[in-house]
Amino acid sequence: MLLRISGRRPQLRPAAICSLAVALLSSGAAAQTTEPLMPVPYAPSGPQAPAAPGQSVYAGQTVAHRPRPEYDPIGMRLGDFFWFPRAELNEAYNSNIFATPKPIYDLITGFQPGFDLLSSFPRNELNLHGSAPLQFYADHPAQNTQDGAVSTDGRLAITAGSSLFANAQVAHQHLSYGSPNTPGNIAQPVTYNDYRTSLGYTEQGRRFSYQAELGVDATQYNAVPLVGGGILPQSSNNTTISQAALRGSYELVPDYLGYVRASGGLYDYWRTVPGGVRFNSTVYRVDLGLQILPRHIIYGEVYVGFLTQNFALSSLPSTTAPDAGGHLVWNITRLTTLNFNGLRTFVTANPSIGVTGAGYLQSIFTASADHELLRNLLLNISGSLENDNFQGVSRTDNVFGADAGFKYLVNRNLFLGGSYAWLRRSSTLSGASYTQNIVTLRLGTQF
Repeated sequence: MLLRISGRRPQLRPAAICSLAVALLSSGAAAQTTEPLMPVPYAPSGPQAPAAPGQSVYAGQTVAHRPRPEYDPIGMRLGDFFWFPRAELNEAYNSNIFATPKPIYDLITGFQPGFDLLSSFPRNELNLHGSAPLQFYADHPAQNTQDGAVSTDGRLAITAGSSLFANAQVAHQHLSYGSPNTPGNIAQPVTYNDYRTSLGYTEQGRRFSYQAELGVDATQYNAVPLVGGGILPQSSNNTTISQAALRGSYELVPDYLGYVRASGGLYDYWRTVPGGVRFNSTVYRVDLGLQILPRHIIYGEVYVGFLTQNFALSSLPSTTAPDAGGHLVWNITRLTTLNFNGLRTFVTANPSIGVTGAGYLQSIFTASADHELLRNLLLNISGSLENDNFQGVSRTDNVFGADAGFKYLVNRNLFLGGSYAWLRRSSTLSGASYTQNIVTLRLGTQF
C-alpha cells in the first residue's frame, strides 16, 4: 500500500499490483498457488484514515475508497507509524458447504481480527499487516478453519523518481471445497502454508519509465484425514514458483502510457508423484498495454499478448494461448463507480488426485458497481465469469457468480453489513458441478 500525507494525517492510495484470483476466494473460487507477480492493479482493502477537513474529491476517486472524515477510523499514532486495529464478526448460511451436486447446508460463524501498521515517513514507507480469519461450523465442526496471514511491504526512495520496493508474506490458508484441486472423500479442508517475497526497482516521473521485479512463492501442503479413517498425503503438491518481470512504459500524451511487459516463471514441484510424473514447467507472458493514470473519470489499464507454459517432461502437453486482461474504473457519477477486471493465468495441478491433469488455464472476468445511497450507506453488486481449461485431461469448467451487499457505517468505529452470493460451477467432469447460495450478516469495528 502507498501512503500519502495530507494535513499530517495518512491516507491510503491504490496499490500497484496484486492477483485478481485472491479477491475471488470469498465467493468460493479455487485457492491455489498461481503466478505471484500479476499485471493487475487493485484497490486496497485495509482501513482508511480520515483526510484533512475540506479535501476535495478528484475525478479518479472511487465511491468505496473516498475519504469520509466523519466515519473513517482515526487510528493510534506510534511515533512515525499509525496503527489501525479492526475486527469483524459475521454469521453466514451456506447452502452447500461441501460444494457437491447433493447440497448439505450449515450455519457458519466467522471472526476476523486484523490490523494495519502504516508508516508516515516523508519519503519512504514501511508497513505491516495482519489478519486471522476464523470459521466455526454449527453442525460440522470438523470443517472449522483457522487461517492467518502476516505481511510487510516497504519502499526506499533513491531519487525523486526512482525507488526500491519489497514485500513479504507468511500465511496459513485452506483450500475451499469448490477448488478443482481439492481431493475427494476428505474429512476436513486441506491446509497449506504459503511463503512469498518480492523485490523490485522502479524509475518513474519521466517520459520513459520502467520497473523490474523478482519474486519467490513457496507453498507447503499438509496431509488431510479421509472420511472413514486414514490420511491422504499432500506433499506431492508442494511447489516453489520463482518469477521475474520487466515493464517499460512510454507516455504517449499526458496521463496515457503505452507499455510492454514481459515475465517468466519457473514452477518447481518438490517431489515426484507415484508413477514418476513431475509437473515442473516454465511460464512466459508478454503483453502490450495502455495505462490511464487515476486522474480521470475512466482510468486503469488494458493489455493483450500471449502466455505460454512449457513442461519439463515432453510427454506433458505445453500450451500457448492469447493473453488479454486489465483493470478499468469508471466513475459514472460521484455516487457510482463501476469496476471491470480480467485475468488469464495458469494454475498448478494437485498430483495426488489425478482429475486436474497437468493444471489448467484459468480465465476470469468480473464486473462490479458501488453506489453511495447515503453518506454512510454503501451498496455493491457484482458478477463474475470464470473458465478453467484443463491440460492433459478431457475437462472444462465454467463458473458463474453473482453477489449483492451493503455496508452501513454507524460511526467511525462501528459498521454493519450484509450480502447474498450465488455461485455455480458447471463441469464436464462427472460429480464436479455444484451450486452454492451464501447469505452473510456482518458486524465490524475499527479504530
